[in-house]
Amino acid sequence: MGDLRTFERELAVVVTQGGTDGPQRIVELCVARLPVSGGGITLMAGPDRQQPLWASDEVAARIDELQFRLGEGPCVDAFVTQHVVLVADVADARDDRWPAFAAAARDTSARALMALPLRAQQERIGVIDFYRDRPGFLEADDMAAVRRAADATFWALIGLHDGGRGREDDAPPDGDDDPARWLPEAPLEHVEVHQATGMIVAQLDVPVDAALARLRGHAFLHDRPLADVARDVVARRLRFSEEGN
Repeated sequence: MGDLRTFERELAVVVTQGGTDGPQRIVELCVARLPVSGGGITLMAGPDRQQPLWASDEVAARIDELQFRLGEGPCVDAFVTQHVVLVADVADARDDRWPAFAAAARDTSARALMALPLRAQQERIGVIDFYRDRPGFLEADDMAAVRRAADATFWALIGLHDGGRGREDDAPPDGDDDPARWLPEAPLEHVEVHQATGMIVAQLDVPVDAALARLRGHAFLHDRPLADVARDVVARRLRFSEEGN
């Protein structure tokens, strides 16, 4: 990329202008200025509570959907650990951090991956992630720019959450023990995932995490979107049993 300060000024313009498309414009700026192929933003209230906000292309959307379906991957780890997670080459079998996710991601054109938490102080609201269509880590200056983009995305989202009013003390929102307040009205398919999980809890008399694991396992086994499987459960076209499906 060019001068980091110039890039930071461009990010500042997006944050200052605000608007509902601010986060999207930040990702687009990164794709235009940095050696990344695409990216996306996901709001999160926990490893199992995610809502993709925007993705630059089908590959970025697929990478994010796989992580929601399987419950593992760099975005999940970035949110849980609150640290940047990097993948030099998702096709490298020696990297065994997320076996199911990596196996599925290899069918996409993505190779290098990076996921950064969207946070400030004690506030965490999700992740921003990027992929490259070739392996290898970013150079130090480019990685610094990606980190600044994550900072800008956080503040752009804060602006949306505050209705564009801004905050007098330039501080993140006061601590609220429920990070789910960051999730706007969930898309229908994610509502159905939670409904289906509850129905599986009742069918199998298992904890919520076990029910969600069964739902994900079925989706992965049959190579179906998690939302489609959840919709079948809610519509009572699919019922889980202790012996399997």
